[in-house]
Amino acid sequence: MNRKLLAILGILFLIALFVGEYFFVENYVCEQGEESAAETEAPKAMMVLIEFQDTEGLVNMVNDMKQRDIYGLLMVTPDFVEENLEDVQKVVAAGNVEIVPSYVQAPLWDISYEDQHEIISDMVDRIEAALDVDVRIISSRYMASDENTVKAAEDLGIEYVMARGTTDLAMTVYQPEEYNVKILSVSNIDTVEYKYGSLCDYSYYERGGSPDDMLRDLERAAQEDKFFGVSHTYIGGQKARWNDMWHSFWDNNDIDWTDLDGISEADKNMPMWQIPVNKNAPYTPEKIRPAIPYDEEEDVNNPCSVEEL
Repeated sequence: MNRKLLAILGILFLIALFVGEYFFVENYVCEQGEESAAETEAPKAMMVLIEFQDTEGLVNMVNDMKQRDIYGLLMVTPDFVEENLEDVQKVVAAGNVEIVPSYVQAPLWDISYEDQHEIISDMVDRIEAALDVDVRIISSRYMASDENTVKAAEDLGIEYVMARGTTDLAMTVYQPEEYNVKILSVSNIDTVEYKYGSLCDYSYYERGGSPDDMLRDLERAAQEDKFFGVSHTYIGGQKARWNDMWHSFWDNNDIDWTDLDGISEADKNMPMWQIPVNKNAPYTPEKIRPAIPYDEEEDVNNPCSVEEL
């Protein structure tokens, strides 16, 4: 009798052990799967387009992006908008870029609040009148801004200001505790040969870099939570090597391309005095040494026309 009881108890123990191990393995695999999914979540990103020359590369770039549901910011001056009004109107009507009035005469660093208020107010008023849009974000040369920029933006009802990069390849959104304005610090190159430019095709072009150099850094940026890809569109949208590079990056990486609202959740809430300001912008004409002169770079063979937008 005792032997039978012991045998039954032994069998029950083995069954319990097997069932417990099964549920442990099932739960473990499930939890590991959830962690893996979180680790591979696609980064949020936007394109930043810069154009002060003509609209050929710009129109082609916007068309390339629209075909892929890619959203971007378009940095332009009031003069550029007024001189190319019909084309810019059609670009805006395409619906995948948001206008960023940009002051290119100087970076908005160490300029008085009164002067910045006047500068920002003038360029916003002119662009809003020309394009019938509500401006939500502003920038300046080198994507520069400081506390006076933020204060002027708040007083003018502007939600965002752009800032030179402070966190290498990652873009970072700062929310100053004292202001109802967010600071969008752009992606900056961390590769020594191409420092200290933004993650922009022009930054590589002017330093003698190649599209492959930029592509490698873009793919590393895609490992961050958020990033900006930046293009001077007379390069990225007009020159074939660089345009092909953008196509390759867009088409072969899993990225959550989003609009301004989708990328602007604050990453850091901080007092204004603690938010870093990057003033490193070593750009002078004598330092610009492209590997291939601009006029010798092959143009895109069949660029999109503005009518196609």
